[in-house]
Amino acid sequence: MTRTPFVPLIELRKRAARLARRGHPWLYRDDLRNGELDDPRFDPGMLVRIRDDEGHDLGLGIASTRSKIALRLCGPWAAEEVPSPEEFLRHRIQRASELRSLQSEPLAGCRLVHGESDLLPGLVIDRYADVYVIQATTAWMDAHSPLIAQVLQDLFEVRCVLARNDVGVRKFERLGEEIVLLAGEAVERVTIEEGGIQHTVRPYAGQKTGMYLDQRPARQRVRELAQGAKVLDLCCYQGGFSVSALAGGAESVTAVDQSETALELAKEICQLNGHGAVETIQGNVFDVVRDLRVENRQFDLIILDPPAFCKSRREVQGGIRGYRDLNRAALRLLAPGGRLVTCSCSHHLKPEMFDDTLRQSALDLPYRVIVEERLGAGDDHPVSLRFPESEYLKVRILRRWDG
Repeated sequence: MTRTPFVPLIELRKRAARLARRGHPWLYRDDLRNGELDDPRFDPGMLVRIRDDEGHDLGLGIASTRSKIALRLCGPWAAEEVPSPEEFLRHRIQRASELRSLQSEPLAGCRLVHGESDLLPGLVIDRYADVYVIQATTAWMDAHSPLIAQVLQDLFEVRCVLARNDVGVRKFERLGEEIVLLAGEAVERVTIEEGGIQHTVRPYAGQKTGMYLDQRPARQRVRELAQGAKVLDLCCYQGGFSVSALAGGAESVTAVDQSETALELAKEICQLNGHGAVETIQGNVFDVVRDLRVENRQFDLIILDPPAFCKSRREVQGGIRGYRDLNRAALRLLAPGGRLVTCSCSHHLKPEMFDDTLRQSALDLPYRVIVEERLGAGDDHPVSLRFPESEYLKVRILRRWDG
């Protein structure tokens, strides 16, 4: 007796089908027809074809038997069958590359794949010159990490492919935290160029995948605003904003971070770009801004880019208090006419919530505060209108307005 080949197919309930047609990228177990994932032939993660309640095709998805998110939509696919993992990944990664102008610059830093926005849910790929760093947060992407590395080697000039899978969100698919060299040689440091400025990136040890590539537009704006300014860079990390301010002609830069290693790297990067000594202050940012106010110090340009204060919905209220208090302290350090470039990377803190928090920060100040500009991540971090979580970075430029 010939067995019928197993077709990885998921059918949705009526309500879920409406959500999927509108482009909602995540669906849960109760959105699927009863028992859809109970078939033992389903792997913990599997590429599947999706149909609505009337049998109409809705494209591809990645099913998961481990996560509360049972199905992540991956967009349309021209052929009727489910493609092989290699065909699917090669097509999506190549398409993502074609959409990014920075990808053609040999020494640039660029986000090559931005998860759901590139129809590759659970996958981030950041490129630092010829070093590629991936993060896989779903079981399917994790299982195919070696294949992703091979696709990158086939498509691009690659010296190293590193998996920075040391993020806590992997626990939701029962994946461990690890850092694994997938291809090429181990690269501890790589230099990239951004607008003529050199940045040192540590793929193994740096924050996120090595650097905050998403702040490229804000770094450029700081450079444009820094001429002749006394600059304070709070939560400076490795000094990306500090060196940008110096490149823009800042009179002085004071860099603040809790990490001594980060401050040493910030000084090193400033020297790499031909700039003199930077004043550094090591300490808790809340304590430092209080001490600076006691010393009656004022600054023409302040950058405030703290770590995410709201890493879950339960932390939102506490995070709001932290952002409010820290921004209020920073605003009190502004010289007349000075600017505060303030940021939040907490995707649980929605843009309107961040703006309201900033309004609270400016209450009772003896001068007005205006919003000059609103910025976000660079165009290599595309925002999908159907996936608001992809617009996680919020940057506001506030100005002290006297008189």
